[in-house]
Amino acid sequence: MKAVKWVVMLLLMVLLIVFLFQNYEAFLSATTLELRLPALPPLTSRPIPLYGLILGSVFGGGLMTALYLGLGNFRLRRTLRSVQRQNGSLQEELKSLRNLPITEAGVPTSQPAETVGN
Repeated sequence: MKAVKWVVMLLLMVLLIVFLFQNYEAFLSATTLELRLPALPPLTSRPIPLYGLILGSVFGGGLMTALYLGLGNFRLRRTLRSVQRQNGSLQEELKSLRNLPITEAGVPTSQPAETVGN
């Protein structure tokens, strides 16, 4: 199973290299970004190579994903600490109740059920 993963990764890397060699000039071509809002003049960027735009997008997406997952992990850790504290206090309460002597004087007895009719 491990060998299959390596073969697939190697195949993908070869395909990526072939793709990059075939489209070498397109990746080096400059691209300008433009933002048009109705009330403002258009905002344009400096010319950016296409490979820079792609790499920036990949790294930006990775950073946003890491932040999102990190915040979720932070929330889970906070909840876990709260539940662990609650569990500790309940364990202490259980230990204190286990050490109480068993007496029947403090235990309420149930009343017999009332019958209606006969």
